[in-house]
Amino acid sequence: MSWSWENRMLRGVAVLLLSALGACSGEPEGELYFVGDSLVAGWDVREAFPTYVVRNDGVSGARLEDILTWNLDYRDKDVVVLVGTNNLGEIVNESTRGQAIEDFVEEYRLTIETLAPRKVFVISILPRNFDSDAPGLNLCIEEMNFALSQMVNELSNGVFVDVHDDFLYKGKLNMNYSLDGLHLNDLGYNILSKRLSQVL
Repeated sequence: MSWSWENRMLRGVAVLLLSALGACSGEPEGELYFVGDSLVAGWDVREAFPTYVVRNDGVSGARLEDILTWNLDYRDKDVVVLVGTNNLGEIVNESTRGQAIEDFVEEYRLTIETLAPRKVFVISILPRNFDSDAPGLNLCIEEMNFALSQMVNELSNGVFVDVHDDFLYKGKLNMNYSLDGLHLNDLGYNILSKRLSQVL
């Protein structure tokens, strides 16, 4: 059976289309596990990262030290961690701030080591914009993030994702990205997802 030039072209186009569809519906890029506080719990990671198999272990109100009580098994997994805003109460006291930040970072290190992920993406603590927040709280957050970044950069499997300034406006959380001065709206989550995607 002889194929005309037109038929050969159509067949070639069909093969290319099927190949493209196969690529789109192929195996996922990998697995991503998300853990942290309400900022993680409210994050639609399935929609944000459609090419990954994802699991969201975020819990509203969670503090860093709670994570190890959840009996999570992240061995050899890629894990995204966003936690710390509920730990800020110990940080605002200027006389104890240095030690409190040191203790927080060490607890964070222990948490990562215990979870034993293949790779860990630590997202910086976001600024806040609550009227009831203590004066200077966002400066404390910047200090915590700096210390946190140094710790993560020392890890062989760690990536620090510094999104703090993406959400900052006049020293506080940009309310265009927030529901209430702490929790993110859809625009805020879009920014968070885009910044994380850049390092995956």
